Amino acid sequence: MAKSWMNTLKGYFSVLNQLEVEGDIRDLEAYHRGSTDGKKEMERIQRSRDHSRYRNAKPIKCKTIIKNIKILSEDRRQIDLFLHNYVWKLYHIDHHYMEQEDEFYHQITMREQSGDWYIASDTIVGKDQFQTDRQPGSEGDIEEPHIGVTAQQDQSRAYNRVKVKRYAELWWNRYNPGYPKFEVDCTNYVSQCLHEGGIPLEHTGQRNKGWWVNGKSNWSFSWSVAHSLMNYLLGGNTNLSPKAESKSTADELMIGDVICYDWDGNGNYQHNTIVVAKDPNGMPLVNAHTTNSRHRYWDYQDSYAWTNKTQYKFIHMKD
Repeated sequence: MAKSWMNTLKGYFSVLNQLEVEGDIRDLEAYHRGSTDGKKEMERIQRSRDHSRYRNAKPIKCKTIIKNIKILSEDRRQIDLFLHNYVWKLYHIDHHYMEQEDEFYHQITMREQSGDWYIASDTIVGKDQFQTDRQPGSEGDIEEPHIGVTAQQDQSRAYNRVKVKRYAELWWNRYNPGYPKFEVDCTNYVSQCLHEGGIPLEHTGQRNKGWWVNGKSNWSFSWSVAHSLMNYLLGGNTNLSPKAESKSTADELMIGDVICYDWDGNGNYQHNTIVVAKDPNGMPLVNAHTTNSRHRYWDYQDSYAWTNKTQYKFIHMKD
């Protein structure tokens, strides 16, 4: 009886895994019992399904692996825990097989009622929150990191999209020790991809100017903050080579380009991704950090952070 919550937890993730391919989303009601998070999860899954049909993407297989569970508190009637899971999806579009990988860190509260356990809340948090018991956040950017390490060489060189993709694929779910590490790492990761692809640092020594990182655990806001990087890339900086330009639609982007996300539609961009591939419809697939993702469809409608107010900026790096 003491560990029956584990059976409920396993059953919950088994149902979530199956629903990525087929099944009735109302099966989640037995696990959430009408909770707000349960309703949001059902809405997210339905939105993801509708979006897949729009893309003509047909799911084939999904594999979910629970990699770690960390119990925060436990008594007879409630348990609070962190859970790290990996999700792999296989789908096809017009007989072209595609895959997507994501890592999620959940903060879950389970409660017992009449001898049965259910999911009272399930919130997505960042990796460092999983490790340090910080309060839950969302996919976005903060300004303060946890560590800083060696500076990168500042060399002017042509933008190499092959190197961008190679780097983005190598580090999509890991931290490069040659760069600072941030609690919410999406823009730091995109900045690394751009720099490794040939964008030279613009050292100013001032955090609100240029685009740089150095060995004293210091960096510009444009290196680490989503909105600041967007402004830098589109700001016509004379020292930026190649220059970036805004595009009207996602299908105009190429591998090595950047997409910026404003979840609330209020003009403050909170997330960045790097384009690493195109699907058979000619639409971008992206890699990202914070919620580590590989070959995710560009518009993030399957994200817990997405809202119907979400706005995008499509940034093309000129060769």
